[in-house]
Order: sequence, then C-alpha cells, then structure tokens
Amino acid sequence: MANVLLRSPYYISEDIGSDLSAKIVITIDTVEAYTIVKNKPANNNNFVLFEIAELVRDYIDIKYNGSITASDLNVNVSYVLYKYTLANAGGQETNLGTTTFFGIDGYGYFEEGSNPSVTQGYMQSNDIIYTLYGEDLRLPVDRNNTTSVTYLYKGSQTFTKAITSSSTEVFEYIDATDSFKERVIEDSGTYEESSCLDSFLLNNDLYLVDEIVLSTTPGTKNVKVITLNECKFEPIKLTFVNRYGALQDLWFFKKSIEKVNTKKETFNRFTINSESGVYDTSIHQNQTFNIKSSKKLTINTGYVDESYNDLMQELMQSEQIWLELNSVVTPINLDTNSLTFKTSVNDRLVDYTVDVSYSFDAINNIR
Repeated sequence: MANVLLRSPYYISEDIGSDLSAKIVITIDTVEAYTIVKNKPANNNNFVLFEIAELVRDYIDIKYNGSITASDLNVNVSYVLYKYTLANAGGQETNLGTTTFFGIDGYGYFEEGSNPSVTQGYMQSNDIIYTLYGEDLRLPVDRNNTTSVTYLYKGSQTFTKAITSSSTEVFEYIDATDSFKERVIEDSGTYEESSCLDSFLLNNDLYLVDEIVLSTTPGTKNVKVITLNECKFEPIKLTFVNRYGALQDLWFFKKSIEKVNTKKETFNRFTINSESGVYDTSIHQNQTFNIKSSKKLTINTGYVDESYNDLMQELMQSEQIWLELNSVVTPINLDTNSLTFKTSVNDRLVDYTVDVSYSFDAINNIR
C-alpha cells in the first residue's frame, strides 16, 4: 500500500456520468469514521471531488517520551465510493470500488504535485547522519519497502537485520548502536551481569558504524554515519516529526545558552492605615501579580555537511518537537522563524544556530 502524506491535501475525483450524486465511506483502523455525500455540480460537470486528508489526519496522535511506538505514527485507511441515480444518495446505488492506504503525518512539496505519497524504504532526507558517541542511533525505515538493514565499519559488517512487512504498521526503528547486552538478548542468549564486563563495555564500543546499507524496494540505499565525541559542551538532542511523518533525531553538539523570560502585571496598592493615617514602609506599593515565566534555549549544531539544509528546513516546518537533555524529554517550540541556507565551497561544512522555547510555563499553573 502507498503511504499518503496527510499534511498535504488528498483529493479524490470521480466521474459519475449521468448519475446525480456520490458518496464516500471512510474507514480508519477498521472503524467507520466518515460518510460524505455530494451532489453533481450545478454546472453539469460529471466529476465529484472529495478532499479527505484533513479528516483522516485527525486520527493520528503522535506521542513521544523518549521511546517510540510505531503504531502511533500511521493509520490504516480504506474508502468506498458509490454513485447514485438521484440527488442526496437516492435512487439506484452503484459501488465504484474500495481503495486502501496508510496515512502518515508527512507532507509533500509544491513541485511534487497533487496527492503526495511515498514508497521509499529510508524515511529521512539526509544521507549523512551525525550522532553522538555512546548514544543510540535510531533509524526509521518503511518496513513494507525495506528487506534488510546492514551496519558497516571500515567496510566490515558489524550487524544486519532482516525487516518483515506489516499489514498494520509503516515504520520500524533500527538501533545502530545496540549494547552488547541487547545484542545477546536479541540472539536469544543469556546475559550474565558482570561489573568487569560492564566497565569494559562502557569504555569500548564494540559496534562502531560509519555506513548503513538499506536493501529497499527500488534498490540499495547507502547512508554515511559520522560519530562525534563532544567533550567541552553538553550535546542536546532534538526529536521531531519529519516530512515523512517519522520521528527523527537531530543532535546539536556545540554551545547552548539558556534564558528565562517573565511576564507580569502590577497595580498600585493602597497602603495607608485608615485609623492612623500612616502607611507601612515594608508593604509593596507597586504590587506584582500573575507572574508567568518561560525558559528559552539557543542551540548550535556545530559543523555539519551542507546537506543539512534540507534537514533544517524540515525541522522548521515540523509541528511537534521534543528536546532531550540528561535523559529528560520535554516538548519545545521552535522560535526561529527564518533561516538562511548555508553553503561552503571549500570544506563543505556549515553550522546552524536556532532558538527554542520550552512548550510550557516554568511555574506549574495547570488547573
């Protein structure tokens, strides 16, 4: 099945000939969700047009708390078209057939035309991935258009995984830096805890990766992996919904600056004692109330390949972004509204700085 990108419109046009009305019945995840009836246009045009992407997208509810649930990232859609000899779905009914597809929270670009969909295996735009040493590298693939994923280091295979298709899910996430313990368990082995082994594994990465090879439906896809070890600054990871509806990780390696902004109201307070006619100098005359505060961050990618131009555009166009720092995941909003694409003729490296704000007030005021 195709993966329909629901942030862009999805139009269904049907020629009903001499009949006078049409109906579409939309089922989402096996539950009948919408029934829409339209009459033939008054201008005697035989085509009836439906747009269903916005309706279907209401059923996608992506959540993220550090782990990813693949079933949250897509819905299973089927629709049946009917035409009728009379207006308002009256008279004789004719079934025009059923269409099925996966709906995902992605979008197409104008140049790509109407009803954008995607059938590729690799569900990111960037062919170069920057990751932090010792951290998991999560890779989203379309499990129905990918047969295997292989990790290489200096040309030698370090890990491979066969991908199975699914009739209900689009995405599968591959972890390119599984721990030794995780690999033993995946291979149905028994892992015995050892303080000596744990200490060794913390200081020696046995499964380095510098290239990922995906066997996909249209062909082979190669992705370069660059692992950085940042010692001076505290790296920050953003996770966002990319243009293909996948949750994608993006590391910011360099200096970050944290700020606190406050908003408040004041009023002039009457402080004179009515009995004595004097006022207490310890009481606020200009009283502050309803203080709200929020935290903001300025973060920097460090030097990356200029192919990150596309990735930064997707970050700015994402409606859901989370920040992870010291294993704590928090929702954020991107404050940067414009970004100049950068290129470097000499070393092909660029860097980006963006402003983000936490998507909640610092003071707990949820009532």
